[in-house]
Amino acid sequence: MNGEQARPPIPDRPLLRGERVWLRPLEPRDMPAYVAAINDTEVGGIAGYRWPQTVEEATAWLERHAEKSHSGGAFFFAVCELGDDRFIGTTWLKDVNMSSQMAELAIFMDRDHIGSGWGADAQRALLNFAFTNVGLQRVYLTVFTANERAIRSYEKLGFQREGLMRRSWRGIRGLEDSLLMAILKEEWEAQNQP
Repeated sequence: MNGEQARPPIPDRPLLRGERVWLRPLEPRDMPAYVAAINDTEVGGIAGYRWPQTVEEATAWLERHAEKSHSGGAFFFAVCELGDDRFIGTTWLKDVNMSSQMAELAIFMDRDHIGSGWGADAQRALLNFAFTNVGLQRVYLTVFTANERAIRSYEKLGFQREGLMRRSWRGIRGLEDSLLMAILKEEWEAQNQP
């Protein structure tokens, strides 16, 4: 095994799944792929990462946030293709506030899985988890105004624009405007009736 931990079998019917992807807890073994993505301008740059990271730095970040995951204050998932457990992206519910029943969604997909519906499928799985399993009433996110592809994807999922936040996010071109977008549980349910 060369120091590698035994990997659990890939479930035939994952608990958190979309049509093409499934979500599993983000693990230290994902950090090389995670770092490769965030150090890529087309992935990490548009997601707001401002400087390169090492695998060690990313692993330390994951370890610091493990307690939030265990206590329900955040949920960090690796996105994997169905039938595989390799990292192709990540999606999170962070700053889970059970008093206000809301959390912030974040997502990025690796370069090979951008723009072809993988991320939208992962977000559908995460939103279903947020509203059904966690019991949230509102999920929000922020996105660069220049990231029109992501905005269109969020709107197709049912997110509504709530406001423009001027010069609120430091991107690869300096301070940029971002949009605050959100979806409410009843909007999600109305859009996803069987």
